[in-house]
Amino acid sequence: MNTFYMAAKNLKKKFSFYSLYLVSVAFVITVYFSFASFSSNAVILEKISEDGRVETMCRTIAVFLMIFVIFYMSYSNRFFLRRRTKELGIYTLLGYRKSTILSLLTFENIFVCGGAFIVGIILGGLVHKGLVCGINMLLDLSINSQAIPFWNWDAVRRTLLFISAVVIVLMISNGRFLYRTSLMSLVRYEKSTERKMKFHKVPSILGIFMVLGGYALALDIIRGEASVWVKIGFYQMGLLTMMLVVTGTVLFIASFLPYIMEKSKKRKASFYTKDKIITIPSFIYRIRSNAKTLIMLTLLSAAALTVSSVMALTLYYPIAAVQRIAPSEIEFRVEKEEQVDEVKQIVEKELPDTKGVSFTRTDLYKVCSSSKNLPPEYSLGAAQNDTAGGESLREPGFECMSFASYQALLNAQGRTNISSGLTALSDKECILIKYQAAQGDEHLDRVDSGRANRYSLMLDGTKVLVTVRETSLNNVISFANSIGTLVVSDQLYEQISSGTSPVTHVFSINGEAVINNEALYDKISVYLDASPYLQGNSHRINELLHLNSSTFLLIGFLVVLFFIAAGSILYFNNLSSVMDSRADYEILKKLGYRKKTIKRLIRKQILVFFSIPFLLGLLDCMFAALIYKTGLMQNILENSLLLYLPVFIAVGITAGIYLIYYLVTVRSCDKILFRADRV
Repeated sequence: MNTFYMAAKNLKKKFSFYSLYLVSVAFVITVYFSFASFSSNAVILEKISEDGRVETMCRTIAVFLMIFVIFYMSYSNRFFLRRRTKELGIYTLLGYRKSTILSLLTFENIFVCGGAFIVGIILGGLVHKGLVCGINMLLDLSINSQAIPFWNWDAVRRTLLFISAVVIVLMISNGRFLYRTSLMSLVRYEKSTERKMKFHKVPSILGIFMVLGGYALALDIIRGEASVWVKIGFYQMGLLTMMLVVTGTVLFIASFLPYIMEKSKKRKASFYTKDKIITIPSFIYRIRSNAKTLIMLTLLSAAALTVSSVMALTLYYPIAAVQRIAPSEIEFRVEKEEQVDEVKQIVEKELPDTKGVSFTRTDLYKVCSSSKNLPPEYSLGAAQNDTAGGESLREPGFECMSFASYQALLNAQGRTNISSGLTALSDKECILIKYQAAQGDEHLDRVDSGRANRYSLMLDGTKVLVTVRETSLNNVISFANSIGTLVVSDQLYEQISSGTSPVTHVFSINGEAVINNEALYDKISVYLDASPYLQGNSHRINELLHLNSSTFLLIGFLVVLFFIAAGSILYFNNLSSVMDSRADYEILKKLGYRKKTIKRLIRKQILVFFSIPFLLGLLDCMFAALIYKTGLMQNILENSLLLYLPVFIAVGITAGIYLIYYLVTVRSCDKILFRADRV
């Protein structure tokens, strides 16, 4: 019979056997094709990339995608090849040459990849259109989505060429396997496993201590300046921590887990139960025979969880920090008195109804201090020397504002909950607005280990001593216009304003009609000649989304593929284990184990192998996110669990994906074992 028709007949008769392979390959091709369409879309790339950064990222990620797809399809192909080695051995006994068998396998791969290609470009076209519409709405790019074709023919051509290359790679891989495997090995290959890894007490203990040591180093970063991360170096400690965790994970899975299980067998009272007497020996055998696969899955899960969590944190944290960086919807420094009236006229012309729009002018007086225990905010942004001819961003000093102005701006910005909780200041009290959140165990309301700081303000040669009643992160003026903000009582403010202290005038515009009004912001920016002192809350958020959305979208393609790989490999590995142990389960049936009990045993065994990569990867992700947040992100927000909300969301999505794969795996294993019962 012609091998072409044999391949078609095999696929038709064993479609259920190949269905998951077809679906998983189609899923991978969908992701690849949607990425190829996105990277070939000149219209949207022109809108979101001004310096070629996105195009460079597309080329880089395309390489990773191709390597990943080849690896994933090679693994999947090897799994199905292993399940058919007995059949291939029978073909050899019947007189088929290995070249004929290779052509049969190649035609089958062509059919599977061809079907997956058709499904992939259809679904990929839908995903691409959805991405374009989503980015268009998110960034307000004014792109006519109808003008974007459903299929980018350049992407179709690139995907077809790549899939053809993958088929050739699979053909070479299958050829090497067939020509290096004897007839007897083909028949017995289905029962073979990975080389069994021995476990001993010393590497078991070493593995757990290396993992704990890596986590301890990760926790040390929260000590701030006293941390070894600061004393030795961030990247050196990061490399050491990663090496400890990775090496410890390898030893933990390969030695510690089976060692503990082996020890538990000696506890006869707890071991000899109808469940444990089956699950523990099975677990030890699978760990020893599949340790390399489980280690790879754990590291893959850790990488996927970490990348997705860091990506979410990187997007969320700057947006959350905008409330501090630019608290008002529109704010600018008044350099000419006529600017206030001109800007008001622009607002009135742009907005049909200015009801609810508030205009607030704040006068900030620069006051110097002769105290020694001055906070970092006093000199933050001031040049240490002028030898290079550079100009200082600001002069050292406090920018003083009145308590009444502080409350008025809080109310205008909609932060009435903060304003209502304030009590009036006495003449000798003040509130220090911090630039960065407190480090370590220092609380915002504590200064100098519980002693209240006192600053002597120089007012026209007169010293006025004020006590810091509290420190706060609730600034009402953007950092572009004020960093060392000191809120003083209204009476002291009047005294300061009547003197000769330098003054800066800041004008703030707030209200629902101003929120997300980019047209208004642009007109004011044009009028102020793109002043660096012009700031806006909504504008800053939109700018962050515009700059980062394409980056996160591209990284998201890789994360999705990581999850597909981890879930599918777990599926194939568990399915293979159950198929290899089918005779053992038949014996359990004859021994009187009920169908319900056997299903429970299968669920437990599968759950363990899904849980190990996920839980260990989750632990690695949590400590990696802590290191990233503490060491690489500016700490201008108060530490709270809400800052890690995107990490929790990413972990929840990952858990949902693993749960779906787990349920599909359990269902497939049940079908394999109890198919005869339904016939």
